[in-house]
Amino acid sequence: MLTENNFSKYLIYAIGEIILVVIGILIALQINNWNEYRKDRIREQAILKNLQIDFQTNIKNVNDASSNFMVAYEASANLLEIIMADDIINGSEIEQLIDNIINKTKSLDIITGSIDEMLNTGSINLIKDDNLRKQLLNWSYYQSDTEDDIVIYRDYLFDFFVPSLTNKALLRNMEVPDFFEKDIYFKNIAKSNFTIDYNKTIRTVEFENEVYNNTLNYMYAIDSYKVFNDYLSETLKLIESNIDDKIL
Repeated sequence: MLTENNFSKYLIYAIGEIILVVIGILIALQINNWNEYRKDRIREQAILKNLQIDFQTNIKNVNDASSNFMVAYEASANLLEIIMADDIINGSEIEQLIDNIINKTKSLDIITGSIDEMLNTGSINLIKDDNLRKQLLNWSYYQSDTEDDIVIYRDYLFDFFVPSLTNKALLRNMEVPDFFEKDIYFKNIAKSNFTIDYNKTIRTVEFENEVYNNTLNYMYAIDSYKVFNDYLSETLKLIESNIDDKIL
């Protein structure tokens, strides 16, 4: 009887020890899971803040590029009106319009560092918000679609439209673009000694079609900028709604 009691006490003690060990393991796992969860949230917040900075910069860059494209588009549309009209053409006005068409567009610098790193490393899985994660996965589509329209405009403008002006306008009379670095010395370029009759050189169906196609290209580019800007703005709102400064 005594032996049975000792065995029962030992069994209860052993079971208690096992339970304590299991509880200890579960607590350790819980603490470890909590620590890993907190590390993931800290990493998520770092990603979101980097994305916030890049998207804010991209929105500014898109707006700047779009504003410049609008100047070039309006010049191209105004040139179409002059070609169609019967008024005597002012050569200086034509040269200013062509200058705006060629030189007022601005390249779009898209900052991709943070989102490229996130997508390439799989860190996007750290983003808890399903809507934001889906929105970020659409980045490549919107970026490539915008860049495709820019390539179309640029190829047409510089490979076709500008060379077509060789015998139609005095390109030398246009102002030198103002986007060169200020500490580089360039000699002043004098106006051309040649004269040209713009009433004859630009009022042709061929040139009207060339200007019209160029105008359409600007419209496509501006529309792409609008679509891209809407995407960036919507995504930025989601990014900022998920930023929690208390976590860091």
